[in-house]
Amino acid sequence: MDYRINCVKKPHRNSPHEHITDVGGPNPDGNGRWKDTAANVIRFIESKQHRFYTREGNASAWVGVRVSTAGNKFLQTYADGVWKDNLLALNECSL
Repeated sequence: MDYRINCVKKPHRNSPHEHITDVGGPNPDGNGRWKDTAANVIRFIESKQHRFYTREGNASAWVGVRVSTAGNKFLQTYADGVWKDNLLALNECSL
């Protein structure tokens, strides 16, 4: 199943480079919202159990898993062959 991400949770909201701890968005069936930890979303992506994406206007981007130089996994969007940091700019999750 595909899930849209339209909000994130970071320990330090105003930091443009802070890691994302949780993500959320509208339920695919249109009823309510979902929220989960970034670690669980990483597992869903790696196991190919679910796919995640963002959408701004008419532009969509898939969310993938990257590994930092320190070996930590994190979420990042991928569109047109380019990794981008637009997840960090999403609104704060209020759930």
